[in-house]
Amino acid sequence: MLKSHVLKAFAIAALFTTALAGPVDAASDKSAFRMIVGEPRYMDPNLAADFAIYVNAQLFQPLARTDKDGNLVLLQAKSIELAPDGRTWKIALNPDYKWSNGQPVTAADWVYSWKRILDPKTGSETASFLSDVENAMDYNKGTLTDAEKVGIKATGEYTFEVVTALPAPQFRAKLALPYLTPVPKAVVEEFGEKWVAPEHMLSNGPYKLVSRVNDQSIVMEANPHYGGAKPAIPRIEMTIASGDQCTAQLRAYEADEIDFTTCVPSQDIARIRGDADLGKQLDPFALAATEWVQFDMRQAPWSDKRVRHALALVIDRQAIVTAVSDGTNRIATTIVPESIPGSNTADALKGSIEGAKKLLAEAGFPDGKGFPQFTISTTSTRERPLIAQLLQQMWSDNLGIQANINVLEANAFRAWVQTRKTEKYDIMINGWWSDYADPANWFGDLVTADPRQNHFTNEAFAEIVKKADAETDPAKRAELYRQANKILEEEQPMTALQNPTDLWMVKPDVQGLAHEGVLNMYHIGEAAFK
Repeated sequence: MLKSHVLKAFAIAALFTTALAGPVDAASDKSAFRMIVGEPRYMDPNLAADFAIYVNAQLFQPLARTDKDGNLVLLQAKSIELAPDGRTWKIALNPDYKWSNGQPVTAADWVYSWKRILDPKTGSETASFLSDVENAMDYNKGTLTDAEKVGIKATGEYTFEVVTALPAPQFRAKLALPYLTPVPKAVVEEFGEKWVAPEHMLSNGPYKLVSRVNDQSIVMEANPHYGGAKPAIPRIEMTIASGDQCTAQLRAYEADEIDFTTCVPSQDIARIRGDADLGKQLDPFALAATEWVQFDMRQAPWSDKRVRHALALVIDRQAIVTAVSDGTNRIATTIVPESIPGSNTADALKGSIEGAKKLLAEAGFPDGKGFPQFTISTTSTRERPLIAQLLQQMWSDNLGIQANINVLEANAFRAWVQTRKTEKYDIMINGWWSDYADPANWFGDLVTADPRQNHFTNEAFAEIVKKADAETDPAKRAELYRQANKILEEEQPMTALQNPTDLWMVKPDVQGLAHEGVLNMYHIGEAAFK
């Protein structure tokens, strides 16, 4: 049983016009922590699946947190116990944690929230994180309509249990995911979609929402009923940036208008690193994450493995890493990062530019002749338009094929990706950040569940992953995932480019703002001003 303590180069700047909507007053009282964020697509934690989780993490809290050694540090949970059957997780809540109006956070709230995530009417992108639960995916797909048959139920006011369909070792880590927080059942049922308005929202984390102006600002204040340590910083002021968020953050940071940045624009990294003062404020964190190019596997020419291999073999990853990160990112030769069990760099695709030309010719496109013009789609963030330009040039120079580039604003890109479930595309640049340090998050949540709409299907791969997910022996489990990894890299439905590094900048008068977990969450409630 887990007790309530630790259990153990191109100039991309010219592409965008950045405007701060509602600039932060540089003379703000230092009792307020100031930062710039992108406009959250959702403030509802049952729906947020993008950078909105970093905003919501200040308001909502999961059952636990995972420390650097993979142990659970309990928060909202008082205890978590796995029954001898290996499938039943018994969870007791800590009654000290309350909603921001002082009402208790009950087991009914948790059960309601998790079933709401699974409800197909909700349309949550995070439902796959509950895929281990008995009958969860049948309910999510609509083939089962009785929510009572889903393996999540309250057993008391402060106790509930979750039953997985099979033994699922990865579910322990999922219990600490920032996506799996509760929502206040009574408030959601009363106000519907408007429950997230500041006048209605209740949160169970260290802060409560007091103001939100779309495309302008978000303001939070300490939750007086929070059951954990009270925040030393009583107020958070978030300004919404349009355009390139990294550029907006750095400009405001250097003007002393904000206290923290989550990234640095590529064109400024060398300057910041070389600056005697700013270099000391730079706080890099290597991520268990991969960015890649992916193909629409449903249609030609992308359904031809020779084409996918040809395009992959002419990519100069070093040029990409240098251009977009001044070398702070790392070259990725496989989709699953080396730090994740099951990954194996020996599986990386091998070949040459000459070999790539031969493959393309064998596919019917000698020297690129007859190859259809295609489009590379990407978000406007994380230097991905620059990556698209580099790929466009590499494929033209080496293979004689021509690409257009389609750049979409961040939230528009996320919505566009979801519509690719039924609509066709050519190539997109996308990525995955480990949600929890387990191979199931990559081979299952990413590839099998396919939230990025890659449409890769392979019976042998699927069968191996299914077997690995239920394997309780760590060595056998890792070996099964290695077999899956070999298939993934040979098929090349997506081609790895780089493993990103987050480049935070933190003002010298801020202490305690630490990198947390593989998602690199930040918790302002644990920080303080010196």
